[in-house]
Amino acid sequence: MSGASGANGSSGAASWVLMRQDDNGNRVEMARFEVRAEAEAAAAEFEARGHKQLYWVAPAVRVVVGAALFDASGLRVLAARRSAPEALAGRWEFPGGKVEPGETVSAALERELREELGVTARAGERLPGAWEVRPGLELQIWTASLLEGDPQPLEDHDELRWLDASTLDSVDWLPQDRFALPHVRHLL
Repeated sequence: MSGASGANGSSGAASWVLMRQDDNGNRVEMARFEVRAEAEAAAAEFEARGHKQLYWVAPAVRVVVGAALFDASGLRVLAARRSAPEALAGRWEFPGGKVEPGETVSAALERELREELGVTARAGERLPGAWEVRPGLELQIWTASLLEGDPQPLEDHDELRWLDASTLDSVDWLPQDRFALPHVRHLL
């Protein structure tokens, strides 16, 4: 698997992903490849070895990561109101941004929170589900813990609010962030 990169997408140049389905029906990313033929050859190699799981090759997806950023008490989560682009202005989201080539999702989440809010945070766990922003671009929401700083709307936001379980629905969330609300509510 010479063209493979790590399952966390560490090379960033990968265009194809070798996937498998385990015995429980879970989809698992095995490796990423720059060339589709290399990914297909790796899938054929696994199947030739007699592995019983189902293998397939799929286009790699670039991740946009959003942060369900919890305060120190764990009882409030931060919502950010978009100021740009114009089509999203005035709606609320979990702050974040695109994972850059060569960057892990957790590193991207922590970087985005520094850039957008001026805080230090630790990435936690990915919440179930995702939203296809457009083909090849997927939004994932991860938990994060605030370690240091007072969040400020530095980039692409004009207002921030700490919400608890009773106020989580008090803002006009962007449609792409709504899939995460039941999971966030469960954690509050």
